[in-house]
Amino acid sequence: MREDLCCTVCRKPLAAARRLSAKYCGKKCKARALANRRRAENLRQKIDLDRIIRAHEHWFAIFRRELLLSAPPEAGGYQLGLWTGEKLHWFPSMRKNQKYRHTLYGQRSRYGFFTLSPFEPPSVPLEAEYQVRFVQKIPPHFELPAIVKTWRKRVPYAIPCGPLPFRLRSIARDLR
Repeated sequence: MREDLCCTVCRKPLAAARRLSAKYCGKKCKARALANRRRAENLRQKIDLDRIIRAHEHWFAIFRRELLLSAPPEAGGYQLGLWTGEKLHWFPSMRKNQKYRHTLYGQRSRYGFFTLSPFEPPSVPLEAEYQVRFVQKIPPHFELPAIVKTWRKRVPYAIPCGPLPFRLRSIARDLR
């Protein structure tokens, strides 16, 4: 019965000295299996992002037009704030020593805001309603005072964002 067991990567028979629960013949096959899993996960994430981009192209166009119409002339970007129950957390969020972040299109950006020109759609971790604020075009990129009272916009999709300073599940359903 032991002769029927083989490595899941290279399909070579497993040595009799191996445990019955062994899946791989050695460290190389185990590392190759891990690399294959990571590659498959990265491909799945890219396909998910492409699906979101295609499904929401119309929403991006409408949102871009609304932003450009309500933005002050000195605005170079925008941020979206999510009410966590205690305070507003602004996206995109970058950790203290983080030099860049990934955009929805898979490019790198060194800015702590979504750009207006060229338009960058928001990457947010939760399908919810967000408060919009504009950021100055010229460095240092200060937030601009709100011309309109508070402008809120519902984002119809969610993107996995890096580590957040709060738990997404802790946000009440009625705040989403």
